[in-house]
Amino acid sequence: MAPEKASVQCRPTIADRTRVIVTGTRNHPPLAILLAVIAAAGLLVLLLGPIAWWAAPVAGLRGLARANVLNATRQTLLAAVGGLAVLTGLGFTARTYYLTRRGQLTERYSKAISQLASDKLTERLGGIYALEHLMVESERDHDTVIEVLAAFIRENATTVHPAWVEEPLPVPDVTPPRPTTDVQAALTVLCRRPERTERSRISLRRTDLRGADLTDGRLGRADLFGAALQRAFLNRADLADARLTGAHLQEARLSLADLRDADITDAQLQRATLYGARMQHAYLYGSDLSGASLSSAHLEGAHLCDADQGRPATVEGAALASAYVDNETHMTEQQRDTMNAVRLQPR
Repeated sequence: MAPEKASVQCRPTIADRTRVIVTGTRNHPPLAILLAVIAAAGLLVLLLGPIAWWAAPVAGLRGLARANVLNATRQTLLAAVGGLAVLTGLGFTARTYYLTRRGQLTERYSKAISQLASDKLTERLGGIYALEHLMVESERDHDTVIEVLAAFIRENATTVHPAWVEEPLPVPDVTPPRPTTDVQAALTVLCRRPERTERSRISLRRTDLRGADLTDGRLGRADLFGAALQRAFLNRADLADARLTGAHLQEARLSLADLRDADITDAQLQRATLYGARMQHAYLYGSDLSGASLSSAHLEGAHLCDADQGRPATVEGAALASAYVDNETHMTEQQRDTMNAVRLQPR
């Protein structure tokens, strides 16, 4: 009995036989084609024979009427199978196109990353703009490209001093510092990226962006904590809800910039140009606005004084003639009197 049991256990199952057939067809394409033709022929025979007889409403019919109904049923079944085959083919084509496109995008991404690590400026620029094209074409890769470009900027433009140390501005006859060409290119790409929902803030913390051109830049919700932005061009930039805590913005140009709900606590804004800037409900605790131009700026509801810690924003000497002030602007009495006195002065 034991040998008989052994022989039964060694007998191949249906699953084993099916596995062997599938493996054989994969290794031999002509065999796979032959089996596909046989399967299609068998399906056609079943379709025109038993299936058609079963589906055709021929009960009670005789002769020519019966034949006509049967032929009509066969034509309907053939059309249905043909349509199903077309849809199946389109589905496979769409999937093939999707997989091919994903492969191409992945290859382009890998190449662009390699270019970013190059020692040659032209190749780094090529990698930056290749990532921009990838971001525009692929919404799926949008956040990844942003994170890569932000990391590239942080790696190549890190501040060399603590955020709380004020770096003196260069004298007028000395060319002010500017970002390197590749860093400026990465900033430009970030500032003009497509408008889409993003997972997280753009992190540019403690970066050296002195003299950077960020005009019309889309930097809403960006994290610029401790960034050096002296003499940067931020006219009409979107900085709504941005984190600018401890940022250095001396002599920065922020005309018509959107700073609504921005956290500008302890920032250095001496002699900055904020003409027409929208600063509603912005947090300016401890910020230095001495000499800043705030003409026509909107300060409705702006928080200029931290009542708990007593850190008012320094605004004495600023051009506040057209700045709108109401009771919701949290200022000390001395600051309010100073601003009202400036507003009453003849122009």
